[in-house]
Amino acid sequence: MADVTATWSISLDCDCPACGDHVDLLADDDFWIGRPLDCVEHHTARSRDVEVFCPACHHEFKVDLDY
Repeated sequence: MADVTATWSISLDCDCPACGDHVDLLADDDFWIGRPLDCVEHHTARSRDVEVFCPACHHEFKVDLDY
């Protein structure tokens, strides 16, 4: 009998302050590029004021990461 596999599913969710749309920041393939963050990192200098954008309205804003 084959082993049963469990798959991790991780998202980084916020609402855009400009249009109110729900955004999963990890849906952007480029999210990790140039960001020395660890998965679920929070309450650190690196996880505060992270610059992101809304794919719906292209508004750029900053978020503090929380877990």
